[in-house]
Amino acid sequence: MKIALISAHYAPFVGGVESHVTEIAKRLAARGNCVEVLTHRDAGGLPDNEERDGVLIRRHDVAVTSQHFRLSPALWATLRRERKRYDVFHAHGYHAAAPLTAALAGVSPLIFTPHYHGTGHSAFRAALHRPYRLAGRGIIARCGRIICVSQAEADLFLAHFPAAKDRVQVIPNGIDRDRIGAAAPFPDAGRVVVTGGRLQSYKHVDRIIEAITLTSPALRLVVTGDGPERPRLEALAAARRALDRVSFVGSVDTGTLYRWYATAQVFCSMSTNEAMPVTILEMLAAGARIVASDIPAHRDIRGCTGGPITLVPPQASPATLAAALNAADRGPGAAAGMRLPSWDEVTAMTALLYEDVAGRLGA
Repeated sequence: MKIALISAHYAPFVGGVESHVTEIAKRLAARGNCVEVLTHRDAGGLPDNEERDGVLIRRHDVAVTSQHFRLSPALWATLRRERKRYDVFHAHGYHAAAPLTAALAGVSPLIFTPHYHGTGHSAFRAALHRPYRLAGRGIIARCGRIICVSQAEADLFLAHFPAAKDRVQVIPNGIDRDRIGAAAPFPDAGRVVVTGGRLQSYKHVDRIIEAITLTSPALRLVVTGDGPERPRLEALAAARRALDRVSFVGSVDTGTLYRWYATAQVFCSMSTNEAMPVTILEMLAAGARIVASDIPAHRDIRGCTGGPITLVPPQASPATLAAALNAADRGPGAAAGMRLPSWDEVTAMTALLYEDVAGRLGA
């Protein structure tokens, strides 16, 4: 099949949606499909066209460079001009403009994975959400199928877009079990709590920094990833005189990231907006215990996996969160036989959906 994956961002940009698209793209290509990623240009110096892992990445300039809603007429023009060139189009990310661009270009058949949070990651974006749902309904009207990555996401999405009920299918995020299992922990790292990802305000890493100062002195916090919140978080760690217990390792390659996962006793997420966080699945595969905010996506993972996941209120006090971290550090790890989806399985399910949608269109 000729497959167009449409995403506002792609590698080397790092984020949950981007990781999802990257993992299925390279596996779809490995299955013999012609896979192209149509995306925005995230930074200067990146080529217009580049091949990675058998996937052709086609980058388009952005005319409106808003932090919240980047618009690319160039991407619309490509999609409009080449809308008959592909067997299937798969757009990702309700919270960015790329899927709307695809819908306005009239591409078909169109599959949509919203990675839906129900609100924005800032007060400004949250205010835009209600009027933007009109555009969301326009995207959904053009879709042959909608993939949600968890039942929690599907429930939230259908609460806001009930007309999509007959077209929603749950295909979870996955993990690379072999690479995670092969990762070697860092020697002499001590007892480590890991957090991180894209460092944005809704991740609430500040609450974890406040809590780590109240935990056992043997515990230290490693913050992976980068983002706009990092300077404020580093200043907070300094203000709390916790620089000896909080390390910011920044954006690292996947192999190094998995080594931190293998090192950690505990992973903590106090995020308030998630569809199905891959990192929790990866940390369970690495044998860590999880402390997470009590939100639907985290409850869904605990219910599906039965993993050692402690849920705390999103607004938990530093003392309450610290007590949960201490208890998790002393608790049992994840069971070796825990059922966790792999990216190979996720890709296979996605490919079957593509064949079904394309086949119905051609029938």
